[in-house]
Amino acid sequence: MKLNDIISIVKDTTQKISEKKILKIKDIVLIPEFQKLLVMEEDVLEKMKQSMKEEGFKSGHEIHIWKRGKEFILIDGHTRKCAWESLGNKTIPCIIHNFANIEEAKTFAIKEQINRRNLSGQALLDAVANFNFEKGKGNVVGEKGKASEIIAKQIGVSAKTVEKTRLVLKEASPEQREAIKKDEISMNQVYKQIQDKKKPKPEQKAEEKADKETVSPAAPNPESEAEAKAKVEEVKAKPAAKKSTAKSVSKTKTDEAFAKGVRYAISEIRKGISLEDLEKSLSA
Repeated sequence: MKLNDIISIVKDTTQKISEKKILKIKDIVLIPEFQKLLVMEEDVLEKMKQSMKEEGFKSGHEIHIWKRGKEFILIDGHTRKCAWESLGNKTIPCIIHNFANIEEAKTFAIKEQINRRNLSGQALLDAVANFNFEKGKGNVVGEKGKASEIIAKQIGVSAKTVEKTRLVLKEASPEQREAIKKDEISMNQVYKQIQDKKKPKPEQKAEEKADKETVSPAAPNPESEAEAKAKVEEVKAKPAAKKSTAKSVSKTKTDEAFAKGVRYAISEIRKGISLEDLEKSLSA
């Protein structure tokens, strides 16, 4: 058997050695680490007072005490103690526990409270808030792994729920926290609101798109393309136009020479020149 296994067995045995005892309320010590584990709800306190007034302190509902040295520290049962004491009682039934350290005591206290409550809303926030999220720790000494998984195993929820709860603890507004406390909204609904707020709005997406279009090279303008095409066609057409103009000039000169030749021939014939002599004259 490994040393760690022996230590674990010793710890478990030590924790299991507990005893029921009646303590004087004035001898019980309250410390912040356990007072703030889960919020004391006023409506629950009032109902408990009425129940205790009618039925007394029920067996099996003893408060849990950690005996640390000579101190009797209340780790679970703050509402029961407050209700019982408010009715004028000076002593209270307790279960005395022995824990190696405060972390073990806190883990036990959280489990006890979770077993009595539907762990949601404020109770869930309070439970998760009291764990150490340093990587690989949680509140279990020596246990390694992802903190959210270790904590989830201890409080009986999923690791995803622990992660959602932690986000709400970090980012929920005071108004959202108050709404959870009053049961006006669930922890999951607040988580969704936080996530939705992080998503870019449609206007933001449009602005981002416009920015990208401004930075990237401008798309070709259809009108510019048409103009460019027209210019190309114009350039192509210019040589043909020049050629056509040259032909036109050449034809004009030929027509003028022909007309001049005809006038000369008529003039010579009128002077009495023979056709043979005229042909020779034109051929020369």
